[in-house]
Amino acid sequence: MDPGTDVDHVLQALGNVGRYQKFQLSMLFVFMLENAFHLIAANYISYRPDYNCKSVNATELIYNHYKSASNLSDIYVKYGKCEIDINANGTEYKFSQSCPNGYEYDIPTDRSTVTEWNLVCEGSARSELAQTMIMLGQAVGAAIFSPLSDRYGRRPINILSRSLYLIAGVTAMFSPSIAVFSVFRLLIGTFQGGSVMTGTTMCVELLPTEFRHKGEGLAFLAWTFGIVFTSVVGYICQNLPWRYFQMILGLLSWHVVFDWLFLDESLRWLLANGKTKQAMKIIKKAASWNNQSFESVMESVKKKQPLTSMELVIQTPEKPESNGDHQPLEGNGTAEVKQKVHKYSAFTILKHKKILIVSVLLWVIWITNTLTYYGLMLMTSKLAGDRYLNNILGALAEVPAIILQQLIINRIGRRYVLVMYHGLAGVTLIASSLCFTYSKQYDWLTPLSTFFSILGRFAAVGSFSSVFLYTPELYPTNLRNVGLGMASTISRIGSMISPFAATLADQVFWGPAVIFAVLNIICTIMLLTLPETMGRPLPTTVQQMKAWFKDKKLFDVRWPKHYRNRKEMSNNS
Repeated sequence: MDPGTDVDHVLQALGNVGRYQKFQLSMLFVFMLENAFHLIAANYISYRPDYNCKSVNATELIYNHYKSASNLSDIYVKYGKCEIDINANGTEYKFSQSCPNGYEYDIPTDRSTVTEWNLVCEGSARSELAQTMIMLGQAVGAAIFSPLSDRYGRRPINILSRSLYLIAGVTAMFSPSIAVFSVFRLLIGTFQGGSVMTGTTMCVELLPTEFRHKGEGLAFLAWTFGIVFTSVVGYICQNLPWRYFQMILGLLSWHVVFDWLFLDESLRWLLANGKTKQAMKIIKKAASWNNQSFESVMESVKKKQPLTSMELVIQTPEKPESNGDHQPLEGNGTAEVKQKVHKYSAFTILKHKKILIVSVLLWVIWITNTLTYYGLMLMTSKLAGDRYLNNILGALAEVPAIILQQLIINRIGRRYVLVMYHGLAGVTLIASSLCFTYSKQYDWLTPLSTFFSILGRFAAVGSFSSVFLYTPELYPTNLRNVGLGMASTISRIGSMISPFAATLADQVFWGPAVIFAVLNIICTIMLLTLPETMGRPLPTTVQQMKAWFKDKKLFDVRWPKHYRNRKEMSNNS
């Protein structure tokens, strides 16, 4: 059988989700929690409060503006957000001017980057730049760290990106200007992007096929609770300068030190790359943690497949022999059989037509997900109320979506779960937009707009969580993180476009809703052209990935046979 099946046999023999797996997952959960910190922190450290122009000496301004002015009377000053209107002597002296003395805010100036650097009116675009930079950084990080983790391992690249994430997060508090702060946001996003990609892959690869959706769901729950945690910390720190809040969020990543000591490499990656000695050490360690003997684990694996085909170490007193692609390594009277490993890169996707077609379809789905998710987030941001509470409630709405996804994704399959969530997201976005638009005429539509907005976020997160699981399952082992990374990188197009939805809505109120709905409908059609991965061993080679599509009809809307015979299929695999 293929190497991917061998790893499942090992993981099953170790006990599926034993004490060792739970410990590793708990470490991954904690670090996935922190990935949401700096992304959602912009709602607090870059908060834009109510503001107006500071008071001015109107007489002095009039004399400066009109050199010949005299005998001033009935001076009237109207203070706006971005300019003041001055009128004296009726209409004889009348003019407007941008706030000459700056702005006054309803919070202390050190509470936000906006208030400290006066990023309002003409400077408001610079405030948005910082958030744009972190989104751009996520794309850069996914593009850089994903292929590195496929080549050098999940663990070292994950720990490296998280260590740099810690350093950048703390150092950002010393930013002297918005330009420097934006650079740090770019770096934070880059390291966060690498951490998310490698961490999600490690969660999925830690568990056997029938449980891997739980690892992906755990990663998304960590993200959700990370948003809640950040909102709670933000509420506690609301009377502190934003720099202290930035420092606290950065220091909360300190536990990466423990990962250097206790987090193990992905067993699936080790075996796929011929790292048999390291794999054997982890198998022995996991067996000990799960109260099983190493010999019984290996005996259980042998019954399903010969040990040599797993690329595991074979101990033999005889002199090793070389045979074809197998290269013997001698030492202490033993031989290690090591199978030749194919290395893949992003060019592999571009080189193979079928893989490229699948990738393009996935990229469209990812872009739609980010565009829809952040579009719905804009709808949620329009809700009245406390911003801390709104963020907490919005994040908590994601929890039932992930729970429902976990309950049904191994019952009806990845594709149909995605179809369900995409359809629901499109419908609720249209409903929320329409209700919000007509709420001024009909008051009873206001609560409905809020309801559809929350339901839309529910659907968008369910779709996001599902595509995170579905995408890496379509690629072979050494191309898995490259495929996931490219999809994540390209999806940032959607997240960067989404802020312009509000601008479009000002001109054509139904425009964003129609665009999002059409994209989601397109995704439902495209998903039916892709293979179902539920219950199948993960592909380990490009040839295995291609083989899936030879049996696949273009539009397969039938209930897949393996849904009804999962037990039989699992036994045959």
